[in-house]
Amino acid sequence: MGEVNEELYAVAVQAEADMWSNPRATLTQGRLFSEEMATTVSKLEKVEPVYFIKASERVQLLARKDIIADEMKDSFEWLRRNGNTAAHDVKPVPPDLALTAHRHMFTLALWYVESYGPLEIELPTYTMPNLPVSRNDESNEPKLDVGEQLEQLLSAQLEAKILPTITEQFKHLHATISQVAGMNGAASTTGTSSPGTEAANPAAFVGTPPQGMNAVVANIEAGIPAGRSSEQPTNNREGEEVEVGDYLSNQGLTVVDKRPNGGALWVVGGWELKEVLFSLKPQGIFFKYVKNGSQSTKRKPAWFMMGKDPSRLRWVDIPDEEGSTEEVAVAQEAVAAVVASAEPGLTEHAVMLEELAGQGHCTSSMAGGETGTQVQVRPPSQGKSIHTDATQSARDLESVNDEKTELRKSFHNKELIFPASMIDMGLDDLPMSGCARLLQYLKDACNVTAIHELPEDLSNLTEKISGVGSKTVERFVKQLEDAIAEEKRLIGSGKRKEHAVSAYRELKKRLGHRPTYMELHQFGKADSQAYRQLFDSYYAFLRQAGELTKEEAGTARRYADWLQEVESTMIRKSYKMVLLLVMLERGVSDWMKPITAEEAAPLFYQYYMSDADRKQIDFSDNETQKLWNNPVERTAQLIARMPMTHWAKGNQLIRFSDGAFDIRITTKETDQTRLYAWTKEICEYRLCWYFERKAAALSIDSE
Repeated sequence: MGEVNEELYAVAVQAEADMWSNPRATLTQGRLFSEEMATTVSKLEKVEPVYFIKASERVQLLARKDIIADEMKDSFEWLRRNGNTAAHDVKPVPPDLALTAHRHMFTLALWYVESYGPLEIELPTYTMPNLPVSRNDESNEPKLDVGEQLEQLLSAQLEAKILPTITEQFKHLHATISQVAGMNGAASTTGTSSPGTEAANPAAFVGTPPQGMNAVVANIEAGIPAGRSSEQPTNNREGEEVEVGDYLSNQGLTVVDKRPNGGALWVVGGWELKEVLFSLKPQGIFFKYVKNGSQSTKRKPAWFMMGKDPSRLRWVDIPDEEGSTEEVAVAQEAVAAVVASAEPGLTEHAVMLEELAGQGHCTSSMAGGETGTQVQVRPPSQGKSIHTDATQSARDLESVNDEKTELRKSFHNKELIFPASMIDMGLDDLPMSGCARLLQYLKDACNVTAIHELPEDLSNLTEKISGVGSKTVERFVKQLEDAIAEEKRLIGSGKRKEHAVSAYRELKKRLGHRPTYMELHQFGKADSQAYRQLFDSYYAFLRQAGELTKEEAGTARRYADWLQEVESTMIRKSYKMVLLLVMLERGVSDWMKPITAEEAAPLFYQYYMSDADRKQIDFSDNETQKLWNNPVERTAQLIARMPMTHWAKGNQLIRFSDGAFDIRITTKETDQTRLYAWTKEICEYRLCWYFERKAAALSIDSE
């Protein structure tokens, strides 16, 4: 680190020196280290704004521009949060936190040197610093190895944190059992005491740490009537009682219930769910928003149900049917108002940052290759037009989504509510069986091609169509219900997925065929990156949306990890995708064979040197300029270090060993052509998106 940045090196050395003697100092030094590194990287990448931004906002900016990966972002955030806590909290700081801070600092330092340091630097592996022993005690006390040090730390943590928690849980369990026993022996009448001030204004506790929030909720629960928090529903309430998990599921929310395993109840979704969840506060049920969710929600934004014992069952009072419907309608309108008011609030600058890549022009053919691939980008002089197109695209998508609302139709006295994303869905896209004659008549005689064109009176069709009776119509309506349920599972409870699905179907209808990834990027009204962010990969989205054939769905399922890897691996520079493109140039049968850096160097070098824009963007820094007059040997060194070593590190699907870069997946013969085509499609799309974004950024900087 000292060879690359002396200031960061000095901070890291001081933090390591204080780790055992002063853990608090290590945490505060770690915060300083992360904030200074983020500022340095922001300036090196020329994304540092001219106005002041907070440290957390800077990290978010770097992550949003794909300069740092999620792992690096987590390290930055961990050091910042725990450093702030150590600086402002008088509680003792245990050494294990300092050890964790040291590990995060090493991770960031390794990434920084690898990304911005000279090619010749050899990167070390992590070694935990040993506990220093004073000279006076060296002869008297035996030296502890790393295992014994860790054992002592874990024992201290066990005694200080875990055991008191277990004891408290046993006390709570005993109190609950006693309470239930007392309720069984008492009369069935209960008083209704009003909650205290805390319950009256629970929103005041938003932002309180989870540890403190549990204590707050415990105090609130003490003022709630017994019937509100009991595990079993009582019979002295008006209206119907439903368990909270079932209630939320019936509202169309995605619920992850880990309570049977001692966990909590999670509701997947963003801040737009607050109106629905906060409406349960008067009944003593409180939820807290967690931006990064948990492992149960696959780190998606989510809410968890709080309480002294989050794993117990909780019951929700449902008024009579009319009142319930009215309340749900009010809640849905409130959620819609929140989303509608939030989206137009994006400034033009924010829209440009998020949507800039959506309107590029890309073609396929590589210089020097037979069929090869070349990604053309708009020159920097056209950056303003890219900005304008992207901004207009975002506005078009907002207007389309504002115009579309859910569609209500009644069949056989049964009302079906179609989500907005299904309105333009074609009849041929519906998974129907046993209704061929009915569908054919609707298309030929009634000119019905989409769901919104369906007539509500289907009963009179039975007299006009031979072989179609009331059972066929009932089967048709039942399959429509199933399609609606499947669509709700696809789009979830938020609006982003619904918007992405609507934009995809609108583009498919416009093109007359399933859009390729490049077509989705060039002509779609939604940000093409949204499909990776929301569904893990474009082909995972197609599989979930039922857009693939049976054979294609099997391929997408078998190689889901690989497709997600190609689409999601971080590309601070374009080197990874260019290396993959070089491998793909070898054809369907040979593209996954091992390749050395020397074999990849000629095409890799030619890819950048044959195009002035690509050369300016990714092959013109201090290191790569040295390669211009020495193409093979030094380019091979760059390839071995940057894309090959970096991509293979900690990756089960990629291996770089004995100088050979190898993709470690086994393919079925029937999948080879399809997987090759999909991989190439993703690779070309990512290169197109990357160079458009970089060209636009250069244009803005030049202005």
